[in-house]
Amino acid sequence: MEPDPLLTASDAEQERIARFRALPPRVRPDEMVELTETRSAQGRPAPALNEDEQALRYAAG
Repeated sequence: MEPDPLLTASDAEQERIARFRALPPRVRPDEMVELTETRSAQGRPAPALNEDEQALRYAAG
């Protein structure tokens, strides 16, 4: 949909609000908090296949 050249900025804003509702308030940088992961990985993840399934999948054939 192309913008109407006869719309003013306030008309376009009103059209946007009517279509999408109001935007949430902007988050300012001083309101943000940087997070740091403090837990370490707990070893290797469990394999997706059990031993029998691995033997079938990787068997020479």
